[in-house]
Amino acid sequence: MNTKTIKIVLILLIATVVLIFSGKHLLLINDVETLFDGLMVMFFFISLFPFLSLLSVVLNKIFRVFSHAKNY
Repeated sequence: MNTKTIKIVLILLIATVVLIFSGKHLLLINDVETLFDGLMVMFFFISLFPFLSLLSVVLNKIFRVFSHAKNY
């Protein structure tokens, strides 16, 4: 695994953690009433799009590895 892939996986893990914690908070609130609630909404959407993008890159790399595997 090269350093670019390691960086992608690390950023993906960070985005996953941010999505989990901000998503749990967003499920518990009814309205955005405080600054903290607004920051959680902002963190959720800021981490959502890199997560989806990097997840597609990682899944593409995994698919390539399995598609080039030889059957014995």
